[in-house]
Amino acid sequence: MSSIGTARHFQPRGTPGDVCRDHNRAALATVVAAEARRKGYGPELSDEQIDECAALAGRKPPSEKSRAAIRAALRPPLSAADTPEEVAAAVFGALPSHPVRVVGRDGREYFLVPLPATG
Repeated sequence: MSSIGTARHFQPRGTPGDVCRDHNRAALATVVAAEARRKGYGPELSDEQIDECAALAGRKPPSEKSRAAIRAALRPPLSAADTPEEVAAAVFGALPSHPVRVVGRDGREYFLVPLPATG
């Protein structure tokens, strides 16, 4: 399995630490949430289930903030049927480090991942 690169490999030198942590949390959340989706878990998964999925993804048990990002990534997906207000609320409510699950018109699911553009 691959993942979005870490902040160290993506963000420019000198990027503030909090921005890097947000980047890394969002990237980790997608990897663990993808494993959780494969196992059939939803946003109410337990800490033990998160740890199981993290281990399957080759990651250590996540922090509480990362657990919240993982659970957020497992919320019901947005779709083209959602109103612009619902989409805006979900996207802007997810910042700075919670991925948003979406389903395309073809039925495929994606994670929108908030990666900070600048420090």
